[in-house]
Amino acid sequence: MTTQQSELNGTAKAPEDFSHLQDVLGQMAFLKTYIVIAYGLRTRGSTGETTKALEDAAAKLIEAFPWVAGHVIYHGSGPGKTGLAAIVPYPPDESRTPVIVKDASDASASLDEIAEAGEPMHMLDGELLAERKGLPHSYDESQGPAPVLVIQANIVKGGTILCFQGNHHAMDMNGMAHMMRLFSKALRGEAFSDDEIKHGNRERRGVIKLLGPDDKRTDISQLMVKPPPPENPEASPAVPDVQWVYLHFTGPKLAEMKAAAKGPDQWISTDDALSAFAFQRFTAARMKRIEKRQPQITFCRAVNGRRYLDPPLPKEYMGHMVVCTFTEVPLDSAIATSDFGALARQIRAEILDIDSNYIESIATALHELDDKSALSYGAPLNMAGWDLMLSSFAGLGLNQIDFGDALGGRPLFAKRPRFGPIEGLFYFMPRTEEGDVDIAACLRSEDIETLKNDEEFLKYGSYVG
Repeated sequence: MTTQQSELNGTAKAPEDFSHLQDVLGQMAFLKTYIVIAYGLRTRGSTGETTKALEDAAAKLIEAFPWVAGHVIYHGSGPGKTGLAAIVPYPPDESRTPVIVKDASDASASLDEIAEAGEPMHMLDGELLAERKGLPHSYDESQGPAPVLVIQANIVKGGTILCFQGNHHAMDMNGMAHMMRLFSKALRGEAFSDDEIKHGNRERRGVIKLLGPDDKRTDISQLMVKPPPPENPEASPAVPDVQWVYLHFTGPKLAEMKAAAKGPDQWISTDDALSAFAFQRFTAARMKRIEKRQPQITFCRAVNGRRYLDPPLPKEYMGHMVVCTFTEVPLDSAIATSDFGALARQIRAEILDIDSNYIESIATALHELDDKSALSYGAPLNMAGWDLMLSSFAGLGLNQIDFGDALGGRPLFAKRPRFGPIEGLFYFMPRTEEGDVDIAACLRSEDIETLKNDEEFLKYGSYVG
C-alpha cells in the first residue's frame, strides 16, 4: 500500500495484510461464486495494443487497490464450520495480472452479429467468455486459487467482448460496478480521487454494527435454512428443461408501464414497475403449467443496503452490502397476476421498510453461526415452484462507462453471459442510453413458450432469446 493510501485509511498496513477487508455479509456461503458482466466493445487497435492498454490500466488499479490482485481463501474451516472467506495476496513468486486475453474469433459470432441480434443469451456463452463462472456455479479453491478479479478480453471479429469476473465474497455487484468505473478511469489515463482510494481500501470489519444480547433484533428467522425433506427413492421426476433467455423492454414502453403502475400518493421507480410486471407475467405463465396451487407466493428482490445503514455507506464502498425484501401475496389474487400497479406499490413499501436494524440483525446472525450456509436469502423460496428472485443491474450506469480510446469508448452492450440454470432467478440488465432494459430470465421452456404468446407481456416487452 502506498503512503497516500495508508494516510487515507488512518493506519499503516503492510501490503500483504488484507484482514481489514473481511466483512460480515460477504461470508454467506452461496457467495462462493463470481459476478460476471460482459461488454461488447468496438476496439480500434491491434490485439497487442488492446492487451497493453488493459495491462497498464490493471497495474494502475492494483497500485491503488492492492487487494484486487489477491485471491480468496477460507480460514478455520472444519466439521460444522464453514470458516471465513478472506482475501490474501499471492506469494511473491506467483504474482499475476488479472488480465486474460483470449482469441475467440473462431468460436464466437462477430460483434456486429451479436449486437444486430439483440445480444441473445445463446450468443453469450459463459463457458467461452468467462474463465470464472457465475451462479449457480461455485469453485473449489483446493484446485487452484480463486482470484479476486479477472478481466478477460475475448477477441472476436469486429471488436472485443470484455468480461469482468469478480469474486462474490469480495464484492457485490454495486462494488464491482464501482471497480469497473475505476478501471475505466485508469484506461482513460485519469487519476483516482482521494475519496475513491480511501473508500476502496477502507476498513470493512466494523461497517455494520453487530448487536448484543440486549439489543433489539428484527426477526429474520425466515432466512434460516431448513433441513431438506426426506428423499423418496421411488420418485424420480424428469429433469425439467430450464433455460436462460433475454426479454427486451424499450424506454418508451417502460415509461408507459411506470405511468400505468403508479398510484396517487406513492412514488414508485421504473424498477418497481418492471419488477411487478415480470413477477406477474412469469407467475401467469407458470399457472398454465402447474395444477397444484398454494396459498401464498413470494417475490424476492435484492437491494443495495448502503443507503439504509445508519450512518449510510458511500457508493464507493466496494464490500458486500446486499439485502433482500420478500413480498408475499395470495396466489389467487389479482395482485399475483394482473394488478401490477398494486404489486409495484407493495414492493416499494417493502423496500421503504428496510432499516439499519434489519441489516444489523442479518449480519449479527451470520456472524454468530459457525456454519455460514445455515443462513441464506434463498431459504424461504421454492423457485422451482412458484417463488421468484430478482437482482437488478439497471441503475448502475454500466452502459455509460467510457473505457477509453484503445477499447473503443462506450460499449455496444453490457450483459450477463449464459451459465447454468437456476429456475426462477432473473436479472435486470444495465439500462441503455435510450432507457431500454433487458431481463435475463431463467424459466422452464414451457413457461417461455407461454410468455412469448402472452398478450399482456407483448404490450410492453418482446422476446430476444
